[in-house]
Amino acid sequence: MKKSLIVTGLLLVSAINATAQSAKLGHIDRQALMLALPERKDAESKMQAFASQLDTKLKAMGDEYTAKMTDVRTKFDSMTQTEKEAAQRELGEMEQRITTAQENAKEDLGKQEQELMAPMLARTDKAIKEVATANGFAYIFDTSTGLVLFYDGGEDIMPLVKKALNITTP
Repeated sequence: MKKSLIVTGLLLVSAINATAQSAKLGHIDRQALMLALPERKDAESKMQAFASQLDTKLKAMGDEYTAKMTDVRTKFDSMTQTEKEAAQRELGEMEQRITTAQENAKEDLGKQEQELMAPMLARTDKAIKEVATANGFAYIFDTSTGLVLFYDGGEDIMPLVKKALNITTP
């Protein structure tokens, strides 16, 4: 019984070692792949247009605040205490609206980027998986993330994935 457990254990270790040694490794710079996608330029244009819209809105709010602040400063000495308090309250509310608008703009910009990138990520994921499967790779590492600290060998699958995506840029 002990002998058969030892033999089974040795066979299992040998099988794991053989599998690990035969695993084909590949790597790709996913960031470079994403930049090479033809639809990337369109997504960047949409992002810039959206950011410009948000910036215009925020600038208008800032201009309104500056105008109100200037108006209050010029009239401050002639205002009653009630008018001063109302003006300060209004300025405080304007500051809060601007802060909220800035936070919302940042969040909306992030959502817009995620929305525009999702189809490209799905498309590259699919192509990477197809190339890995077709070429017998066990693992594909993304060298653009910095998570791979060392690799010696392996195969850069960028040309294969670009071919699968019909990308002709170098």
